[in-house]
Amino acid sequence: MNDASNNKQNNYGKVVCGILFFALMVGNYFQYQLSPLAGQLMENMNLTQNQFSSIFTSPMVTSIFLGIIAGVLVDKFGSKRVIMVTLIISAAGLCYRPFADSYATLFFSMILGGTGITFLNVNMSKIIGGWYPPERVGPIMGLIMAGNTVGMTLGTATTAMLPSIPTALWISGAASVAVAVLWILFVKEGPYIQNAGGGSGESLLASLKPALKSKNIWLVGLCLACVLGCNISLASFLPTALQSRGISASMSGIIASIMTVGSFCGSFFGPSVIARMPRMKPALIGCAVLAALCAAFGWMAPPVLAAVIVFLAGMFISALIPTFMSFPMILPEIGPAYAGSAGGVITTLELLGAVIIPTYIITPAAGSNFNLYFIMAGVSVALMTVFAIFLPELNRKEQR
Repeated sequence: MNDASNNKQNNYGKVVCGILFFALMVGNYFQYQLSPLAGQLMENMNLTQNQFSSIFTSPMVTSIFLGIIAGVLVDKFGSKRVIMVTLIISAAGLCYRPFADSYATLFFSMILGGTGITFLNVNMSKIIGGWYPPERVGPIMGLIMAGNTVGMTLGTATTAMLPSIPTALWISGAASVAVAVLWILFVKEGPYIQNAGGGSGESLLASLKPALKSKNIWLVGLCLACVLGCNISLASFLPTALQSRGISASMSGIIASIMTVGSFCGSFFGPSVIARMPRMKPALIGCAVLAALCAAFGWMAPPVLAAVIVFLAGMFISALIPTFMSFPMILPEIGPAYAGSAGGVITTLELLGAVIIPTYIITPAAGSNFNLYFIMAGVSVALMTVFAIFLPELNRKEQR
């Protein structure tokens, strides 16, 4: 009877994970489909480059300001109800987007559209941990977070093939409605969360305190800030740097896109490999060192070798991200009861690093010196090792 119950739980967990994958895919698709439409949107709405950039990155702004709130609310009221509301808000925003005719209205619709994926990203560890034991959260999160890469790729690669801008925007609007409907109909709180207690009977501030008091949560957030600082730096200027060496624009674009393939592979397979290692920390540090070397020097290699190296950079970086994002569920002082609040703290630090490190540290310091720029990007992810050293060893194999 227990085996049958476990099998049923496992099967339903797969349904929830499938919906999460689809939700992340849609959440990235609606953002990255703007990239091929940039010229038309800027012309039609008289947007400046800065205005378009702020529209494109507006879902990230949502995450920075709502990250901690998203985690605390889910710890207090549960993921089913809270995320249902935010997915409905996202669907409303993306269905309004085809009617946007100015900077303000398009920016507002993108802010609304980013609400659902913000709450999902912050609470991903808690949602997955509701259905699976802690040691499986990292590998499963890696599989689900591969949906991010699929959404980015679909958005950038297929949008230009569509007949018009309204058609493109309505597709993402319809997809966001489908995500909300699937969540309402099929997602429920997992049994591990139902049995965890805590959170729901406490005030919002009391629910946040364990995350703020945890040294390990701050260390994980700083690790992710360093990793994202490198990742965004690479994505921002890699094609431009390759072109500065005399490589054609088309070849530079192909090489840069190969990093996305590496990111998919790293997210899909990396956390599972790390989970199978006898110790987790050396694996995390090894990935960071290899990513740093690839980030710092890959762009200088001949085109074919550069493609291989940036593939490895994307792979090692994306192996780290879901592994760190799974920490709220596996840290003993956090666990299922407070994983949402902890995820909010981590996500806020992560996204601050993604904005501050490339924009306000690396780019001003390096200027047009690409050698220094990519070395600093490598140093960013290498700095992660300093914080990772102080994390506890959480690999189950080590504890036995």
